[in-house]
Amino acid sequence: MGNCTLWIAGEIAKDLGLSGQEFPSRILGVKQLLYEVLKDGQSRDIIMLPFFRNYGEVVGHIRDRGIVGPIIIYTQGETLFMNISDMASQGVLFMDASRFGKPMMVGFLTFLRLSQEAITPEVEPVQLPQRLPSKATRDVDEIKDMIRQVMRHRARLLVTCQFREDLPTLSVTCEVIQMVGEVETKLVLDKFNPREFVGLYHAMAKGKPLMAYMTTDEDSLGFELRVVHTVMDKITALLPVSIFDNKRRFFRVEPDVKDPVTVHILPENSSTKSFAVRDVSEGGIGFSTPFAGVNLHTVYPVALALPGGKVILGNANTVVKEALRADLFTYGMTLIFNETDLISVRQYVYKRQAGILAAIRNQNL
Repeated sequence: MGNCTLWIAGEIAKDLGLSGQEFPSRILGVKQLLYEVLKDGQSRDIIMLPFFRNYGEVVGHIRDRGIVGPIIIYTQGETLFMNISDMASQGVLFMDASRFGKPMMVGFLTFLRLSQEAITPEVEPVQLPQRLPSKATRDVDEIKDMIRQVMRHRARLLVTCQFREDLPTLSVTCEVIQMVGEVETKLVLDKFNPREFVGLYHAMAKGKPLMAYMTTDEDSLGFELRVVHTVMDKITALLPVSIFDNKRRFFRVEPDVKDPVTVHILPENSSTKSFAVRDVSEGGIGFSTPFAGVNLHTVYPVALALPGGKVILGNANTVVKEALRADLFTYGMTLIFNETDLISVRQYVYKRQAGILAAIRNQNL
C-alpha cells in the first residue's frame, strides 16, 4: 500500500468542481503541471489532461520518466482521430464530458486513486536469472560468453554516465541487442529507458565512456564501455576489455546539493555524527568525511533524513572504508530498513532520477 497523487489540469478541475480537498491532488495550469509531473511525478500517479493535438508525444515523455499510472485525456466532444485501442494499451483513458456526468467522473477518479494506492510498487528488473560463468575476468572468450548470456535472457544493464563534471551522474537501463564486427568486437545497445538518453549523450557527452553493471542473484559485475558512435536511438561501443566485481545492485543517485540527504550515525563511545550523503540507493549510501571512527563490518543505528522532512530509522552496515588521504575517509554502508521504509528510499531515488534528467535536459536546451 502507498500514496499516489492525482495531477489535474486547472481547467478540468474547475469544470468538475474540484478544489483539491476531495483527495490528494495537485491542480495546476497545463504547462506547469507537465513540468512538475516530469520533475516530481511518482510511478503510480494519475494524470488528467485536456485533449490537445500532440498529447501522444506528451504521453511518451511521461512514460519515459517511469510514470506508469493511468493518464486520462479529458475531452468535450472533440472528434478524435486516433487509435483508441492502441492508446488504451498504454494506459491512456478518454473521458468525454459530453457523454459522462460530472459526479460519475469524480466517482471514477476516486475509485481509480484507491486502486492505484492498493498496488505494491515494483522495481524494473535488471537481474539475470542465473549465475554468470565466472566473476571478474580479462579473458575475451569469457567476456563474450557473459555478454551472450545477457543477450539471450534479454537482461537489462544498468548504465551510468556523468555528461559533465558540473552535472550529476545519470543512470539508465538498456539491452545489448547485437555483437557486431568480424570477430564480435563491438556491442550495440538499444531500448534505453529513458529513451532520450542517447540524444542527450550525443549532444553533450560526445564519446565519454559509459559504466555498465549486470547483476545476478549472487554477483554484481561491472565494465567500462568505450563508445564508438550513436545512431538514432542506439549506441555502439567496443567490447569491454575486462569485467570486474562490483557492489552496485540498485539505481544510485547523487542528492541535490540544495536539497541534501543526511545520515545521522551513532558510533560506539561517541555522540551522534551527521554526514551529507554523496550517493544513495535503496541498497545503501556513500559519504566522505574526516571522521575516522566508523568501523568496517560494523552495524550502527542510523537515521536517514530525506528531502521533505522524511526521516527513516534503522541500521546500516559499513561495507566500504577507504582512506582518500590522511584526513579524509570515504564510506559505503548497506541499509538495513524494513520494506515500507525501503519503498520511501526507492521513491526518492526515482524522483531524484527524474530531477537529474530534467537538469541535463535543460542544459541541452
